[in-house]
Amino acid sequence: MSTESEKYFKSGELREIKFQFNQLDKDGDGAISSKELQVALDRVGEKLTVKEIEKLIAGVDINKSGKIEWGEFLTILHNIRSGVEVSEIGEKLKKTGVVHVVSVGGGSGVHGYSEEEVEAFTDYINSTLQDDTDLKDKLPILGNKLFEACNDGVLINKLINTAVPGTVDERVINKKTKMNPWERNENHVLAINSSKAIGCRVVNIQPEFIDEGRPHIVLGLIWQIIKIGLLSDINLKAHPELVRLLGEGEELADLLKMNPTDLLIRWVNYHLKNAGSDRRIRNFEGDIKDSEVYTILLSQIAPNKECSKDPLNEKDLEKRAEKMLQEADKIGCRKFVRAKDVVSGNPKLNLAFVANLFNNYPALENVNMDDYAALLNFDTEGTREERAFKFWIQSLDIDCNNIPEDIRDGVVLLKVFDKVKPGCVNWKKVNDPPKNRYHKVENCNYCVDLANQFKFSTVNVGGLDICDGNKKIILGMIWQLMRRSLLDTLKQLGGGKEIDEKDIVQWANSKVTDEKPIDGLDDKSLRTGVFLCKLCAAVRPTACNLDLVTPGETDEDAEQNAKYAISVARKIGATVFLLFEDILEVKPRMILSFLASLMKVDKSK
Repeated sequence: MSTESEKYFKSGELREIKFQFNQLDKDGDGAISSKELQVALDRVGEKLTVKEIEKLIAGVDINKSGKIEWGEFLTILHNIRSGVEVSEIGEKLKKTGVVHVVSVGGGSGVHGYSEEEVEAFTDYINSTLQDDTDLKDKLPILGNKLFEACNDGVLINKLINTAVPGTVDERVINKKTKMNPWERNENHVLAINSSKAIGCRVVNIQPEFIDEGRPHIVLGLIWQIIKIGLLSDINLKAHPELVRLLGEGEELADLLKMNPTDLLIRWVNYHLKNAGSDRRIRNFEGDIKDSEVYTILLSQIAPNKECSKDPLNEKDLEKRAEKMLQEADKIGCRKFVRAKDVVSGNPKLNLAFVANLFNNYPALENVNMDDYAALLNFDTEGTREERAFKFWIQSLDIDCNNIPEDIRDGVVLLKVFDKVKPGCVNWKKVNDPPKNRYHKVENCNYCVDLANQFKFSTVNVGGLDICDGNKKIILGMIWQLMRRSLLDTLKQLGGGKEIDEKDIVQWANSKVTDEKPIDGLDDKSLRTGVFLCKLCAAVRPTACNLDLVTPGETDEDAEQNAKYAISVARKIGATVFLLFEDILEVKPRMILSFLASLMKVDKSK
């Protein structure tokens, strides 16, 4: 997301800084640790001595539990490059309100969250899950008890289902009032793997961190889950009318590759323009602090003109923000932010506030779908594969928002190659970022060269196909990378013995002894879900209650079995991205990914 500090950097430079920052932001909470500060600065060309780093850390009161957000890092970097003494930067940041100091573990430290965020997310959870009978002993959460309420894993799994309904089969959650450490751990593993499956970045999140209630870890995960739920429908598939936001000279592809946050910024600016205002925003921090943008936006989107512009008559910014929120309350949208959060420009809470406004009142004219039918043709099966592959790429700690759009310049695909086989990419040959179409085609040609080295199927595949966004070819390439990653892992666990699909099917049949063996990955008997449930039980008997598994003879029963198998697999440690429809339709690629992930768990014992 854009931050106020980004104005100090050129776009190309900013992309490189962001890339280096994301490489260190392993848990995806938008922050790095104090230990990683020197590495991050070094990677962007600021080689501070150990003593200078110590002065910088001391200046901003960072301890071992400290975290530095993206915007904070940019501000620190800008100050260093502006010649500010490192010992003075901490005090400078505090005076500008950039650093949020909170108490953790008896120490004072810079974290990727604020007390306001704890309060806002607690309110959201209390409101969203208030009727859940399984949480009656936890809700409402009072005071600073959020982290304690999460330590058995039940609440986080429930929260995932509010973001993306049906992700977690709740029959799989351990719900006893008093759980032993093993049962709590199973819930945490289920939550982490289910979070991966909806697009959260959880590279550095361990089950014990949730169990211990580590604030920045738990709150970072909660924010990602809430954010995914809020932003899930801010796309052209759910809202074709977003084509109204196209700028002069732009193509629909430009909108398709925009992330939801940038779409929201454009949506706000669209309504500001229609209101005749000269104001425009680039972020949800400094650009919205005076409440003028929000006041105008509310007056534009209120369905019956309930929201007035009277708050603009108030000179005091916090009082103006309060009056603006009173206007928002008239249309049921006073959520996530308090007046002080608007004035301070809290980026997470203001993003949540605006996303909620859009979800309730987009206020965009409908479009004639016939005019955009070819471009907005979201076929169900293709979209499912795109979703699975996108989340797999994200699980590798690589940014990917849209397939095929984010793949077309070759950079993301090259990063995936390098994750699957570290060191295989010669980054000196890569145009990152590519400056023109020629550079993009060069990158894509390099992808094809690597695919040939990997002995992938590349008949009639060229770099131009990838650059032009040929979805079939791109999905095929990503699938071969995913398959290679799975098989290489199994090879390592098997002592170096080559593994292929036949070996995986043979392993599965050897584990499930009371069902007819499957003939292959396209065996139609797999659609009932019974074999897969029994395979999960064979890998870990205590995690699967076979009394809940039906013969799967009807579509409804087969669906329930498939959902149960997916959640049990995640509970026992398998990272799987398929949906129940993939099982019902017996999609060989997705079935292979499921079986291979379970085999990995079994071989890792």
